[in-house]
Amino acid sequence: MKTGFLLILTLAISSCVKTPPGPKIDPALAALIPPDTILLAGARLDQLQKTPIYQKYLANRPVPVIDDFPKQIGLQVRREDLWELLLISDGKQSVVLGRGKFANEAEPRIERPGATRFGYKGYTLVGDEREAVLLVSPTVIGVGPTAALRSLIDNKGKGNGPPLALAEQIKVMPAEAVFWAVYGGGLRSLPFDLPGDMANINKIIASIQSGSAYLDLRMGVNGLATGTCSSEQDAKSLYDALRALMGLGRLAVPKGQPGKDQPEIGRILDGLRITQESHKVNIHIEEPEELVGTLLDLWLGPTR
Repeated sequence: MKTGFLLILTLAISSCVKTPPGPKIDPALAALIPPDTILLAGARLDQLQKTPIYQKYLANRPVPVIDDFPKQIGLQVRREDLWELLLISDGKQSVVLGRGKFANEAEPRIERPGATRFGYKGYTLVGDEREAVLLVSPTVIGVGPTAALRSLIDNKGKGNGPPLALAEQIKVMPAEAVFWAVYGGGLRSLPFDLPGDMANINKIIASIQSGSAYLDLRMGVNGLATGTCSSEQDAKSLYDALRALMGLGRLAVPKGQPGKDQPEIGRILDGLRITQESHKVNIHIEEPEELVGTLLDLWLGPTR
């Protein structure tokens, strides 16, 4: 009788404890997110590698988002030993953190030509005063501008994961999203020059107060990118700009011959739908699995 009562009590308590929705951030990485962060982007590589899409289309081809990080930190890391990546930005400087199996010993052996090792508040950095690698633990490494890495250390423990505005955006995403990003506003322009009339995009960027995006690869490529602007007119300008880009893309698609199927690139564009809801603009992504190969060829280049 007593055992039965304890079982019922345990079930009642556990039903009241709900796991936060949205893609998870490893606690070891979340603890390093500073309070002034305005942009977060995550890649849940351990979950990605379990998907049929990865096994069929990505396992045997170069993927920059996965392969570049080991090169940046100066380590040879197997893909299966790299579990998660997290980009953190305050709008001025960005740092990329990696979570994985980086060493069998206490400290990974970073190999970066010309780099020196130096300490800062009990942590080891490898690099120079411009850029460095931060050794947090055998399973957590960061890379970025040295000043930004020092700031990361200075702010460690001051936050409790993502700032509230970003955390609220993460919550509405599917827990199964393997790529995701959230933006809290603050950028006045893109960090590079744009040619001609495209420079007007900077005005649109400045009008976006918040935004988010995610990709779910369980069945094809599905996702949503959303930008919330400061006014309905700014949202209309963003909507029109995206629609114009979509139109240019369609003009570039080779026309199919009568009686034959529409070219695959045209079908990919059919899987992108742009909508406006007052101040908000959405890009809905729904690409079937049979188009993933073509989509990746456009993004990463054809496989050899």
